[in-house]
Amino acid sequence: MAQETQLSVTVSGATRDKLDRFTTNRGLKKNYVVEQALLFFMEARREWPDEAFIPSRIVLRNAEFDRVARMIAKPRKPTRALVELMRGR
Repeated sequence: MAQETQLSVTVSGATRDKLDRFTTNRGLKKNYVVEQALLFFMEARREWPDEAFIPSRIVLRNAEFDRVARMIAKPRKPTRALVELMRGR
């Protein structure tokens, strides 16, 4: 049997509430969910390239934000190369 050890971590109140609801709704133990999440995260970081991880938050200056908002409102037509790439050619 693996030796167990206790960790002490700090998370936001919102994250704690989400974990509480998640485990209660599914009848799971918090220890199990946290350990599985950590193992999954560490394995993914080991196997996947850093480029595969998209930041959960992007900070933009006002001018950059306005440019992105315009691009979203009026997206350009995809290039032939992009279409072929997405089709696996």
